[in-house]
Amino acid sequence: MQSAQVSCHGNGSGFPASSCRLSFCRPCGWSLVSAEVGAWRLQKEGHHPLEHFDPLWKLFYMWEHPYHFPLAVWRAVSGWGDRLWQELVGIVGWQDILLPTWTYLVLTALLFLVPLQKLQVSGATRARVAVISGLVVLSYVMLVYLIFYLTYTPLDVDHVRGVQGRYFVIVLPVAAIFVATVMNRELPSTFPSAIAITGSVIAGVATVESLFRTHL
Repeated sequence: MQSAQVSCHGNGSGFPASSCRLSFCRPCGWSLVSAEVGAWRLQKEGHHPLEHFDPLWKLFYMWEHPYHFPLAVWRAVSGWGDRLWQELVGIVGWQDILLPTWTYLVLTALLFLVPLQKLQVSGATRARVAVISGLVVLSYVMLVYLIFYLTYTPLDVDHVRGVQGRYFVIVLPVAAIFVATVMNRELPSTFPSAIAITGSVIAGVATVESLFRTHL
């Protein structure tokens, strides 16, 4: 349903020398539709005032109460950060079948290792790419939380509701660029492909094992 493409044109080093084109296919639309459907359900229950789900009204409320949104984001991240990461890596079924704990640890380590490359660019260019990619990741994360705050979170709830880890899969390519520029370390040439294949095999086997363990 969602796709991200990283098209890089460089000097043969395997990583962009001066330009990277990032193409995102309606990532925030996915979050917005999910939030709208959830808000409709909450409104049907009739437990909260309708204006709590009106984005324009909520923006005026944010103007008058500037700390409400950042505090709600902080409580959501600090309270459910571990769950968000599990959802980002993968939870099977209706978000109710967890993979073995070791799987999340191993796949997390592999995700950080895969993008490691030594960039054949100047220090100034590398710093600029790091800043831009970091800001893109941060902006996307905040935009997802803002969407769910405006359309799905009543004011009497102290955290942003409805955010799931899978909504952040789309920004992983940009996060990989950020990691590469910050670390600027290179693995042996055969390592990245071997790590990617190993991660895919582990994820596939763990998924099948979890499904059989749950349903048999």
